Amino acid sequence: MRGKSKNYTFASSFANEMCAYFELRASQDHKHDREKHILISLDEFLCVRNIVGKELNPATIESWLQSLSEIHVNTKIVYISHYTQFAKYLHTLGYKAFIPERPMEDRTYAPYVFTEDEIARLLEAADNLQTRGNPSIPNIQFPIILRILYGCGLRADEALRLLVSDVDTTAGVLLIRNGKGNKDRLVPMDATLSAIVKQYISYVVRGRDENSLLFLNRNKEQIAQATFRYWFVRALAAAGIEKPDLPRMSRNICVHCIRHTFAVHSFRKQDRAGVDMYSAAPFLSTFMGHTKLYGTETYLHMSAENSADIIEKSAEYTQGLFPEVPR
Repeated sequence: MRGKSKNYTFASSFANEMCAYFELRASQDHKHDREKHILISLDEFLCVRNIVGKELNPATIESWLQSLSEIHVNTKIVYISHYTQFAKYLHTLGYKAFIPERPMEDRTYAPYVFTEDEIARLLEAADNLQTRGNPSIPNIQFPIILRILYGCGLRADEALRLLVSDVDTTAGVLLIRNGKGNKDRLVPMDATLSAIVKQYISYVVRGRDENSLLFLNRNKEQIAQATFRYWFVRALAAAGIEKPDLPRMSRNICVHCIRHTFAVHSFRKQDRAGVDMYSAAPFLSTFMGHTKLYGTETYLHMSAENSADIIEKSAEYTQGLFPEVPR
């Protein structure tokens, strides 16, 4: 459905309100691609069920949410969250729009965390992946964007929306505008990444207006996330990294796993340096743009690679603490 979001025409009884809502969101500089995708789902549901009234009652909204049975509960929470904003907008116009309760979030999802060897293989594959002949993404840009995702923990859309003026290679800092929650933040780069980005700017971006995008496709437009995901899958295959066999509709290895990997590897680096990982969590939380520290602390427990270290350290602290059990 996301592919048709750009040219989709709302057709339900709330078509005018949906269009006006997105015009308002655009005037507030909100990125609303996912939000539009969700309201398209509601619009199509209203059309299919031939619901023509100017009210979104509990039965209608609950039926719509039940029709989304194949999506994960966490995704359904996102649907409800975005729909709630639209419902509140309808309230201001005098319409009745039911707001459902959010279900309990499923905390069992464990994202894929790449090993350091897999990251090295993935970047090597990206360096040698031939994207020439495809107008959507020039050959040199894909591996650099991947390095920024891994080196800074950015979300893919944040990297693709970077402006030339957002990059300070002297200070080694990226300015992320309108991140999740519509907040700006500064993200530091390691000196190795700063050098790579500086070289890219010198050869590719030199002379370009500071307000232009840092990464452009061959049509001088922003690189689409779908395009980046396509080349990411190609790089995975070239690196010999196979997706695990998971149940249908389960989240598998995706671009966002690079962000998860950044967090886990950052904590591991702190651990190796003798830094208390819980002390480092608030700093990492700020750089990643998390609104709550909990979202960052969960990365402390995500990597199977960490398990041996944690068990070994726990054994040191608990030695002699527990009673022996008779055989």
